[in-house]
Amino acid sequence: MTCVVLLVACSKDDDGKTSQATTGNDERVPLEIAANIGTQAEGTTRAAETHWDEGDQIGVYVQKKDGTIFVDDASTAGENLLYTFGDGTNYETYGTTYRLFAASKKIYLSSDPVDVYGYYPYNASESLDPTAIPINVSDQSDQTAIDFMRAKKGNVSNSNVSIELMFYHRLVKLVFNLKQGEGLLPDELADATYLGMTINNQPFNATYNAYTDAFTFTQGASNNTIIPVRAASATTGYVRTFEAIVLPNGANNLAADRTVTITFYRKSDDTIVNTFKISGATTFVSGNKYTYNVTVNATSIEVDTTVFTEQW
Repeated sequence: MTCVVLLVACSKDDDGKTSQATTGNDERVPLEIAANIGTQAEGTTRAAETHWDEGDQIGVYVQKKDGTIFVDDASTAGENLLYTFGDGTNYETYGTTYRLFAASKKIYLSSDPVDVYGYYPYNASESLDPTAIPINVSDQSDQTAIDFMRAKKGNVSNSNVSIELMFYHRLVKLVFNLKQGEGLLPDELADATYLGMTINNQPFNATYNAYTDAFTFTQGASNNTIIPVRAASATTGYVRTFEAIVLPNGANNLAADRTVTITFYRKSDDTIVNTFKISGATTFVSGNKYTYNVTVNATSIEVDTTVFTEQW
């Protein structure tokens, strides 16, 4: 998520890219960070926007090679350090734009290599355990608040403190595009005074290990519901678009049949409720987006047989 840029010399990142800045081996140099957001193919996307927003905050952990937290000569520990985006500065690296983040407390690196981990959104808890970061997606009202992302940069020292952190989405994005079908009044779906969706058998609590990129699910599949949030604008060719960010499936969160319920009305006494199922054969994979194109009829729902899956 964060990257540090010093305009001096060059050294190789663990991802094969070049980081700028070198210093003498005995000098302590502050870690500075610039960040970008990418899919596994390194395209850029985010829950609501395609860029960092003013005030966005990331948490940073600096770990020694023996697995313990790095502490510099001034007794500053590399533990949940806060970095904030706000100056609007861009840094171009091989065609990829990184945004500089400001440190709330600087940590000074030596010649001993360390690994730098970043996560978003920042959690200010003083007791936050990087191996068990709590995740709860039950409230979908602000997707940027639950769009959990992680980044890692290995072998960082005072010779390459200017690092680029590429953040990746670790949860799953669902998109539902709705089109009006048969048996409804003209524009009934578009003009509905209420339109809501829920998805069941979708747990919403987990913890995440930033070091190992692994989830632990604290509740199994049950009738917990996620309410997909209506997007600001509908996808072209559709009446309405809903979105949700949900947990991926895993060892303690096996995929189950999930019922999606669509409820709408012009008048509350003329309520229409229709459902369709997402089969348990569909495993939600971390970092993926699943798009369902749906035709809503008066008494049924038709789902496009092609589910569009792409890296998010």
